[in-house]
Amino acid sequence: MLLATLALFIVSLGYGVVVPLLPDLAGGRAATDEALLSAVYAGYAAAKIGAQVPGGVWVDRAGPDRALRLALVAYVVSLAGFLVGSDLRFFTAVRTLEGAATGLVYPAAFALALRGADPAHAGRRLGTMVGLGTAGMLVGPALGGWLGVDDPRRPLWVAIALTLPVLLWALLRPSGPPPAPARTSVRDELRRLASVGRDLAFVGVALPIAFNKLTFSAFQGLLPLYGPDHLGVGPRGVTGLFIVTGVCFGAAQPVAGWLADRVGPRRLIAAAVVPLFASLVLQRFAAGPWAYGAAYAGYVATASLMFTATLKHVTVRFGSDDTYGGLFGMLGTLTDVMTVVGPLLFLNLYARVGVDIGPWMAACGLPFFVGWWIWGRRRPRVAG
Repeated sequence: MLLATLALFIVSLGYGVVVPLLPDLAGGRAATDEALLSAVYAGYAAAKIGAQVPGGVWVDRAGPDRALRLALVAYVVSLAGFLVGSDLRFFTAVRTLEGAATGLVYPAAFALALRGADPAHAGRRLGTMVGLGTAGMLVGPALGGWLGVDDPRRPLWVAIALTLPVLLWALLRPSGPPPAPARTSVRDELRRLASVGRDLAFVGVALPIAFNKLTFSAFQGLLPLYGPDHLGVGPRGVTGLFIVTGVCFGAAQPVAGWLADRVGPRRLIAAAVVPLFASLVLQRFAAGPWAYGAAYAGYVATASLMFTATLKHVTVRFGSDDTYGGLFGMLGTLTDVMTVVGPLLFLNLYARVGVDIGPWMAACGLPFFVGWWIWGRRRPRVAG
């Protein structure tokens, strides 16, 4: 499980390093074309979404060890690409490669971490891996901001240096037992996964993660606007809110996994719904940055509990050792669409409603959890 956790950590760290440095890597803010810059960001998202299902199928057929090696090699090449170019068109191709590599790392890491594990006790394992692995999203921006002041390429060198030992371990580490021989063709397996993705039982179980990604992605763009507009804080205060995101997300995951193993994922999610909505509504009435930070921390913590509980729910209801790759690839594909919708929806809504954005987020979440309550109770139509 340690290798899977480190793989998630380095790809999330690289994401956090690259995103704030892109304008400087391309020659500075004045030389940055917004349309081309948006293509760089979109290329990553599209490649990550597109790689997860076929990548997950390959994980199930070739084994997670082999898939993880290829993904990490591609990831290192993508980071190196930012060191040798300065054109946004070139960066679009490099960032697309990074997205595809990351999209393959995720199903490979989940399959590797769960290999041979008892699904009934997988919550703690998943929570620890996700909590520690995605902490790179906290370390990456701090690393980029600290080391990239004089030379925006310096943080990339550090990210590559941190990645190489993990890659070397993945290359030299003996592979686990080979997967069972495939009983279906790749085309039939993709069709089966498409059926899983259309199954309302699967969609219902996945809805808490979908809402998590819808709002998390929106807050990445909202916090730099909301802080100066309504809290009277500058860049340092906004950075503090992003640190709250990373700390609460990372700390909540192992706790959520432990609880999901003991009380059951569905019961845990149901208990977190009211605190989640309350924390979003309370942001509207927070008097100052500290009160807002407390309400925001409550949102991150409860959303994170739901995230790991949902992973456990998917594992128990739909997964098995020879299908985890494709299953988590499908889960990522369905829910990552929300990372595109979230900023578009809530940034435009913020321009209209301003300080009321928190209650509006809560209102948008109601259909997600009504669907989860109704559809998530159904018996799956398609075996995982």
